[in-house]
Amino acid sequence: MAWNFGESVASSIEVKTGVELLTAENANFFKAALDEAANMYAQTPIEGSKYFRVRNVDKNNYSNQSVLGIGLAQVNSDAEDLPIQNQQVGFDQIISNYVIRNSMAIAREVLETDRFGVMGDHSRALMDSGERTIERLLADAVNRGFGTATPVSVSATTNLSLLCEDGLALFSGERPQPRSAAGTWSNIDTGATLDADAVASARLDFNTYLDGNGDLSPQMLEKVVVSPDLEDTMREISGSTLRVDTSLNTTNVVSGTPYECWRWLQSGTVVYIGSGENGLEYHVRTSPQIKVWEDGSNPDIIRARLRMALGTGCKRPGKFIGCEVT
Repeated sequence: MAWNFGESVASSIEVKTGVELLTAENANFFKAALDEAANMYAQTPIEGSKYFRVRNVDKNNYSNQSVLGIGLAQVNSDAEDLPIQNQQVGFDQIISNYVIRNSMAIAREVLETDRFGVMGDHSRALMDSGERTIERLLADAVNRGFGTATPVSVSATTNLSLLCEDGLALFSGERPQPRSAAGTWSNIDTGATLDADAVASARLDFNTYLDGNGDLSPQMLEKVVVSPDLEDTMREISGSTLRVDTSLNTTNVVSGTPYECWRWLQSGTVVYIGSGENGLEYHVRTSPQIKVWEDGSNPDIIRARLRMALGTGCKRPGKFIGCEVT
């Protein structure tokens, strides 16, 4: 997801009743500085957004309830009555959008020394703050997706960035299926290692994945996402046709597995991503916007404010298997 400040730049100057208005020269100057910064950041994608489904919403809270599909078709002749399966809904979920703001003040004396350079630097700093905030929020869904227990409990639900629709962490080993007769399932790797065997195990888990009815619904292992400290390890695992953890001439069965380094993940985090529907959602109610105005209490101070309203959530997290490497 790239920045788009086009609309906010066009209306970037605000004034309050009864205060000294910005001069036309200053107004044009601020717009030029913001426009320059906007053009720079519009070319910078948000790294974490590739793992989320981005939705633009117009309400503070977004509620949904999933609907389960039907099971496998049964053998019956044309003369027999068709079997009828009752549909069932899954868990409720509400994703809330939160207003996030940051601001800065600039003294007019500083602006008069090097107005364009100072304001341009400050505008870029403010926009950079917003970009890094979004990166942190998106990565936080994974970084705090394991709970707080040590070693990680399969049912830990404290200190989380979000709760999935089943009321558990993003990664858990005791997930209830929406259809209770289907039992529970797991999307956490408790092996605490990253090697060829762990990657092969995740591939097997996706190949034997069960849907909400408990029916076989295989996925493919699309990629492995690792924190920066594990990038070299994954590079070895993926890049060698022979196993790197033995001197024997043993084939590396997961050679060529695609991988990515998500630089905002905390140390030791591994996420296996399957080919199923993406359950992580990033809701944007208000895109990042910049407003600039003169301080009513002191016309020699000019203030700039960054504001955005967004939230994250996760429906069925069957596309993801998480592991914390120790």
